[in-house]
Parts: sequence; structure tokens; C-alpha cells
Amino acid sequence: METKLTETLLSIDTRLESELEAIVHQLDPGLRYIHDLHSDASICRTLLVKYQENECTLKVRRLSRNMWDDTYFYYEIKALKRTAERNLTGVTRLLNEFRNDRFHALIKTFIPGTPCNELNVDELLTSAEFVQKLDALYLKLHLAGIAKIHFLPRKVIISDDGDLTLVDLSTCIVNTETGIQLFVQAMREDSQFITRLERHTTH
Repeated sequence: METKLTETLLSIDTRLESELEAIVHQLDPGLRYIHDLHSDASICRTLLVKYQENECTLKVRRLSRNMWDDTYFYYEIKALKRTAERNLTGVTRLLNEFRNDRFHALIKTFIPGTPCNELNVDELLTSAEFVQKLDALYLKLHLAGIAKIHFLPRKVIISDDGDLTLVDLSTCIVNTETGIQLFVQAMREDSQFITRLERHTTH
């Protein structure tokens, strides 16, 4: 009875490390919680865990009746599977998926480096080198049939060598999963975003 009550009280928006560790253990006892990677999040949490002896990213959400929550997870799974099929570089990989009666989670490769939101974003977005690399990443995804990338600084990791990796594909759509008009429109909006950045590069 006490265990049941504890499981019921666990909340995805908790700020307690012990509760995050309990959520991870509930999903799979073989996972080991390390720390929270995005402590400001509430609806969906991104955690660093140990999985099969490797450090990996665990993205967890609480199951709900909100169809949009389901849609974003569904889109990301489809996009990650497409990047794996095409063996794309510059994108995180889906390793596994866990679900119980309260939570749904994706295990993805952990990408070492610095999230763009921890750097000077304004300076990055006016850097010709950064915008060129971002453009190449967008083009690679478009050619693989993935669009609606929706740049957010925390979603892109920069390695020590300056390589970019997209670690969150929750807004992405795959061409075979949506209508052609919607896909083309999303691809056009991606391209317009890059074009606006290119116009304002200063160095």
C-alpha cells in the first residue's frame, strides 16, 4: 500500500532528485539516474541516465489525455527512426522506448558538448560559420524528408570541435506522416528562418 501511494504521488514537474530517480527506476530498474539536464522543464523532463553501461539521455513525459502531448512524442519517434534509416550524422539517435501506466520515455544517445543556450546566442546567430553549419544540418534533414525543425538554442549541442548536433526533434514532421502541403510549408518556413539569419551575419 505504501509503495502504491509513493508511485501515485510522483510528479514529472518535481524538483526533487529522489523523485526523478524513482521515476527512472519505475520505467526500468536497469536504468540509473545521474542528474537533470533541463531543470527548468515541467511537462517533459530530460535526464542523464546510465543505460547498458553508457551515459544516455532519457526524455520523459507524463501520460495524459492531451492529444498534443502524444503527437509531439509520436513525431519525434518517427523523425528519429527516419534519421537512423538514413544514417544521418548531426542528430541524436533513438536507442529504446519505455512506458508504464504513468510515464512514457525515450532513450537517446547523450551528446557531449555545450547547448547553445549556455553560450552567447545573439553572437552565435550572427556568426557566418555557425549559420552555415546550421543551414547544412537543416538541408540534410530536408533531404531525408524531415522538416519543421523549429530552432531552439537548447536543442542544438556544439562539440569542442564546433560540430552541431540536434538533440530534440519533437517539433519535426516526416514527409510520409503528413500531407505534402503541410510538409512543403514547414520546409519553406525552415528555409526562411535560415535566410533571415544569413542576412544578419556579421562575421
